[in-house]
Amino acid sequence: MSQSRITLWGIGTPRTHRPQWLARELGIDYQLKRIGPRTGQTLTPEYRAINPRHKVPAMAHGNLILTESVAIMIYLTEIFPAPEFFHVPQTIIARNKLLEWCFFLISEIDANALYTIRRHGALKAIYGDSPVAVDAAGEYFNHQIETMEKPLKYAGKFLMGNQISVADILFVTCLDSAIRYNLPLPDYLLAYHKRLTARSAYIESKEENRDG
Repeated sequence: MSQSRITLWGIGTPRTHRPQWLARELGIDYQLKRIGPRTGQTLTPEYRAINPRHKVPAMAHGNLILTESVAIMIYLTEIFPAPEFFHVPQTIIARNKLLEWCFFLISEIDANALYTIRRHGALKAIYGDSPVAVDAAGEYFNHQIETMEKPLKYAGKFLMGNQISVADILFVTCLDSAIRYNLPLPDYLLAYHKRLTARSAYIESKEENRDG
């Protein structure tokens, strides 16, 4: 099954960017269906048959469909061979340490903090204007970011040590949003972000993910 081509749906968001970036890091051939959120394209009967929640991204590989960015990324690292520079956990402990980072980032950083800022900032016409919620989410983001100083400054170049992993892709796409929202970041995080966004796989997938 790993030899069959995958199909990815979705462009224009950090969440759609993640699997595209990872696929390039892993050297995976994929077909990209360029549909954007809130364009009506996710509401068609054809797409709702793929994802009834009408969200992007989505991925199809053979008969399997996955519709959450982190689940897609974890799957790709487990079904396709990874290059030596990419961290794929080989033990139960290592796998759960990676998942711990992913669950933390997707819930506390992405959904709880950053998406609250987006919902009541850029998307306030849809979800309502709430400066109080935006300010509280920014403070919460700063608090959670403080907890990441030690692993990134002292544990290695990446969240899992000296190899890039799914967690780093997830985190950098969150930092992209934080920078876009003008949230202050400490110097060590700015340096980490600069180093990761200089990777060719990031640059190429970022361009491909543009909705313009």
